[in-house]
Amino acid sequence: MFKFLKKKEIIESKTDKGLYKDNNEDSKTTLIHPMSSDIKLLAVADGVGGSAKGEYASNFVIQELEKWFLSEDIKTFNSSMLLSKKLHNIIQNINKELYDAEYNKSQCGTTLTCAVVGFKTTIIANIGDSRAYAVTNDDIKQLTRDDSIVWEYYEHGEITKDEIRFHVFNNIITKCIGHHEECNPTILKVNNDSYNGLLLVTDGVTDCLSDEKIKFLVVRKHHRYIVNQIINEAVYHHQRNEIRNDDLLQDVPNGKDNATAVLFLKPKYN
Repeated sequence: MFKFLKKKEIIESKTDKGLYKDNNEDSKTTLIHPMSSDIKLLAVADGVGGSAKGEYASNFVIQELEKWFLSEDIKTFNSSMLLSKKLHNIIQNINKELYDAEYNKSQCGTTLTCAVVGFKTTIIANIGDSRAYAVTNDDIKQLTRDDSIVWEYYEHGEITKDEIRFHVFNNIITKCIGHHEECNPTILKVNNDSYNGLLLVTDGVTDCLSDEKIKFLVVRKHHRYIVNQIINEAVYHHQRNEIRNDDLLQDVPNGKDNATAVLFLKPKYN
């Protein structure tokens, strides 16, 4: 999906089931609030639990988030404190609904990374190992922290950031929506004037592409169809990487997982 918005704002999104899975357990959304085109919702979710279980969970969470966003009073988006509280609460409510669902006796769940662009601030919520990046003129910066075993290894200096992609335990997350009666997403506040764009991706992208590669694809003069290029690189054009001789590190094949990306770019960056 590709959208031109007012003043040449761009919102792009794309998902691909990858090369090894029969269905796509990722879900995504990009929405504009019906009362103001300045208010936007961007979100990606990566289902866990296998096959239809993960697909159900990610779709359910995205659909419920959309319902909340489209019906929320426009005044909420004027206050970063109120918006943070409401977003935190709605994610907890969605988690409880998914946890209690009859379908969920088999413990399906999902990651969620979402960004709600308000009038002056952007509120980001994250649970799991999907990611949000801020885009500037010449760089990208990861805003979220992965809720995963390997991210903890990275924080303790046991592996490098890039080696997260190759670690044999990189599929083990420590938090998600739906597995427990309560969940506690991380909520971040970002000033709108501190970035030129936002990029949200599932781990099917970040497992196959380094931050440097993503930066190369995003920070360029030609800004149309960036997510198409990101997904194509992650799924179809990944090249083998030289990794150190370590039993805990393995090569990452292209298209190893479902891959999803959502991108919002402001006019001044285009």
